[in-house]
Amino acid sequence: MRTYEMLTIFHPQLADEDLNAAIDQVAGYVTNGGGEVTATARENPWGRRRLAYPIRVSGQDLRDGFYVLYNFNVDASQIAGMERNLKLNDRVIRHMIVKTDGDDD
Repeated sequence: MRTYEMLTIFHPQLADEDLNAAIDQVAGYVTNGGGEVTATARENPWGRRRLAYPIRVSGQDLRDGFYVLYNFNVDASQIAGMERNLKLNDRVIRHMIVKTDGDDD
């Protein structure tokens, strides 16, 4: 298992309960792949923030988004499946997964 960090930007028009469900759904992508979420940060400095540039999603220009940072451990073979699920999730407008441990293999 390797240690990863994932930053996810959720659609700004999600209601609070929908946002919580979306956060849990993305964490489920990790746990369904046999991984473990070690931390989820959605408060300062994350949360609702202004985007650096507008992102066109479904015909509208979004200028804000909900930022959530996940730290997790998972086998490297599961990352491709997680990224596929994130791309298919219409509540996620952007995401990035980076390896944080020192292993280069």
